[in-house]
Amino acid sequence: MPPEHKHMPADVAPGTVTLCATKAMQGGFKWAHLPVNEGLWADEALRDGFRARVRREVGDAAVVEVIEEAS
Repeated sequence: MPPEHKHMPADVAPGTVTLCATKAMQGGFKWAHLPVNEGLWADEALRDGFRARVRREVGDAAVVEVIEEAS
């Protein structure tokens, strides 16, 4: 993850997780974010679909980070 693009748990809306997809591009990085209801995220069967959705924004080779709400 590039140092200029960081996430903190306080950045995440209550009741959600945020998926952040990052991909290196010529001249820098490209990011995409997808907030997901934590109840939907809890369903393991849906997680790959959410990851695929955020990856489509930046490319299939993107790394997806899961940022969870602070407790």
